[in-house]
Amino acid sequence: MNYKSVIYSEYLSDADMQALVSDEALIKKMIEFEVELAQAQGEVGLIPSMPKEEIVKTLKYANVKPSELSKGTLQNGVPVIPFLQLVQRDLSEEGKKYLHYGVTSQDVLDTSQVLILRDATQLIEERLNNLKGLLHDLITKYGSTRCMARTRGQLAVPISFGMKLNSWLQPLERQTERLREIGERLFKIQLGGAAGDRSFFKENGKQLVNTLSKRLGLKAADSWHSQRDTLSEFTNWLAMLTGITGKMGADILVMSQNEINEISELSDGGGASSAMPHKNNPVLSEALVAMARLTSSLQSQQLQSLVHVNERDATAWILDWSTVPEMLLYAATSLRHAITISSKMKVNTANMEKNVAEFEAGKRK
Repeated sequence: MNYKSVIYSEYLSDADMQALVSDEALIKKMIEFEVELAQAQGEVGLIPSMPKEEIVKTLKYANVKPSELSKGTLQNGVPVIPFLQLVQRDLSEEGKKYLHYGVTSQDVLDTSQVLILRDATQLIEERLNNLKGLLHDLITKYGSTRCMARTRGQLAVPISFGMKLNSWLQPLERQTERLREIGERLFKIQLGGAAGDRSFFKENGKQLVNTLSKRLGLKAADSWHSQRDTLSEFTNWLAMLTGITGKMGADILVMSQNEINEISELSDGGGASSAMPHKNNPVLSEALVAMARLTSSLQSQQLQSLVHVNERDATAWILDWSTVPEMLLYAATSLRHAITISSKMKVNTANMEKNVAEFEAGKRK
């Protein structure tokens, strides 16, 4: 479901984000949903007090392992059904009757995914703010240094290094604004029942949504289970974010070439070659460019989830399960690498000035 290679776990993945999008995290959010659903349904009078308390107590102590859900997911196409079957073993007949009362599997999975996204964006925001701070520091320290602009791969005119740094920083600042706007639409509950109209709950539907949303810390919303535009808007934001850090990486790949030598990616070394010991390859910048391209490809897959036929289309819904965790992992990894580069890069100001001087001398001839 997401990138789990041990070999590439540091280079092309991220342990902190992996924990947030893992199967274990999904199970935890499913439990949270079912606990708060029972609590909310008890509050609005949809289920009696005794089974509510039993469900809450049982779920809070539930220990469901991902391996226990795999066969049931193969059989039913969703992990919710085997999850409920495991939990029901510890419930009375009355408790079984009111567990998952009136909701459907997609309510559980979509709301659980939103809860995961809320945790994931907190990590991304922390790193995004860290990176912006480091780039601000580089501008303060080196912003006035002259360097050569290059347009279409050729020397253009002298500019300040601060201008180049701002081409990395300013899009990140706009991404922060975009995320704030998207968050208003993204962090919302999904609760629709069998076909999305909440008809099972009759006149209590709206009150249940408001109560459950408040308990989960999400916004109340109409059922959106066949509407994937907001989720696709967020994954597009992730693709844009990795594209922005990818631009940073692409610039560094050029500026770190031996004949230019204006930046060394890591001042403390790295990027060794098995055949050429003299090399210090800009391997993190290469990863930034590669992950930008990978995430862009994943976004094209996610956009296909918008073609969601009728009131539930698992062929479209399944795309979320694959693309969203992968894109979160690449975004988090890209930010981590960009932070490492920004905190450890060596800026060769003398070479920047030398390259400018040689260009200006050549123009005078």
